[in-house]
Parts: sequence; structure tokens; C-alpha cells
Amino acid sequence: MSKPTATIKQQPSDFHVAEQLGFAPSGQGEHLWCYVEKTGLNTAYLKREWARLLACAQKDIAHSGLKDRHAITRQWLSLPAKYGPNLPDSGEGWRILTRAHNDRKLRIGTHRANEFTLILRDVQGERAAIDHALAALAHDGFANLFGDQRFGHHNLQKARHWVERGELPKKHDERALVLSVLRADCFNAQLQARMAANTLHTPQAGDRALLRGSNSHFLIESVDETLLERLHSGDIALGGWLPGKENKPLPPATQTWLDNADAATQAAVHYLCRHADSGWRAFTARAQNLHHDWQDAHTLSLTFTLPRGSYATALLAALFTIHDAAESKRT
Repeated sequence: MSKPTATIKQQPSDFHVAEQLGFAPSGQGEHLWCYVEKTGLNTAYLKREWARLLACAQKDIAHSGLKDRHAITRQWLSLPAKYGPNLPDSGEGWRILTRAHNDRKLRIGTHRANEFTLILRDVQGERAAIDHALAALAHDGFANLFGDQRFGHHNLQKARHWVERGELPKKHDERALVLSVLRADCFNAQLQARMAANTLHTPQAGDRALLRGSNSHFLIESVDETLLERLHSGDIALGGWLPGKENKPLPPATQTWLDNADAATQAAVHYLCRHADSGWRAFTARAQNLHHDWQDAHTLSLTFTLPRGSYATALLAALFTIHDAAESKRT
């Protein structure tokens, strides 16, 4: 049976995302944290704009998560507090909602979650089936793929060029992007291999499991009813490898994937094992507080919260064949 279809991002107001920090800044310190609302701007553009306005280095402006251009987004940025008096409250396409001092600089991955409010238009499909699929997804979760936003239009091609050269970019941001894109591509390939083998929810001895809402992980030594119940309840999820320096044996399924991978992927893994630290990411994610409302026969609104690093587009792709209107305009 074919998936229902839907269109996203006909206009920025169709896609709202807001970072949830999970704690309050301390209120004192040498760093100024700003909660910013942006419309039609991505994170990198706003950081460049602030650096221009303040005549400071772009590296002085820190973010927790990257946010898409074709949306209305709220996110945290930080900068040395000494620049605060010269930073205006608003500019073209952005406004600061909150300013707060903190003892430390904002780090990538600081925020806990992202809250989404989406409008899906031109929805084609049986309404009752869509309602049922949404209820099942809220209970079972979805494949935690990295979204297309991570890869951009040519980022993977550029990253593989650095692999072929055997070198790292000199600029910090470019270096981080190359490693991030390569790791994301390897993770997605592992996840898709498990989906093809129908083992995404089937633990095996030697697999890694991640605790919900945490980067903590442990080795599955044996599979028993307690472990299966924890997986079923969402307390833990099976984990995929983010390639890097690793001194422990890989899970059997991961090693099989690597042994059967094409030459470009194997070269990327070897490159990452030289230049990146190993990590693990949950193969599945669950939306919290998932609600939907039919505005009319072909317009559906969705609200939900996802853990940091999970993509709303991956959730949507589990249910719909998606047409991204913003991407169509760009191309």
C-alpha cells in the first residue's frame, strides 16, 4: 500500500521549531545567552550577521543546534557579554526574545529537545488510516535517520573529496561539517541495512543499547524478557555506530554492514577512525506529546517534541511521501 502524500513548508509559518533548553541560564557570568526567533534565516547566516554587526569573530558566537532557513525557528545563541550592549534587539528576519547571562559558553548539543508545530497541506490519503498510523507512531517510534538538512546539496560529495585527499579542512567549522556529514551517512546506511533485514527492533547479543534521553549506552550481553520489555516501553533503544576511534569490538550486525559496504563507505570509516571519536546514536526515536488536528479535509496540523538531534522530516517520512515546497522553489 502506498503512503499518503503531503506538502510541507509552503510558507515559513508552516514549520515552527523551538529549542527547549531543559534548564535556566545562571543569570550571571561572562557569557550572554540569547533566545532568538528567526524567520527565513538559517543559523549560520545569523551568526555571520551578528559577527558583522559587532565586529567580532564568528567563532565568538556559539549555537547549540542548527536550524533550517525555511521555517520560523527559536534557538539559543551565546556570545561574550561584552558585546551585549552593542547587539540590537532585532534585525531583518530576527528578534531576541530573551537575554540571560551564564557562566559558560553555549556548546553544541546543549539543548534537551525541539518542539515542533507543523502544517501539512495537500494531504492525500485515507483520513482514518492516517489517524491510525499517527497513533501507532506515537507508541512505537520511528527510524531515527539523519534528515536531508544534515547533508545539504553537496556536503557529502565535498566530504568524500576530503576523504580521497586524506586530509582535514583547516577551518574549524568546515572540519566539523565534514566529519558530521560522513558519520551521518554511515549511520543512515547502518539503519537502512537493519530495516532491510527487518531487525530494527530485534536485539542481538553484542548490540549496543542507549538509554532514553541520554548518550549513555551499554553492551547487550544476552537478550531476555526484561531487555525486550525495556525496548518495547522505549526506556532503551538499539544503537547505531557513529564511526570514530573505537577500542571495543563492533556489534556483529555493524561489522557485517561494514564488511559489505562499498569502497567509498569503507574509506570514509577509515578516515573517521583517524580523525573522529566514536559515538552511538539511537536507531529509533519517539515523539513526545504528539497531537494532530485536521483543519480541513486536506490540511493537517501536527505538534510534537523530539529529542535533540532527531529530525521532524524523518518522523514525517515514516508516514507520508513528502513534497518539500521550499526545496522545489530553491531548485
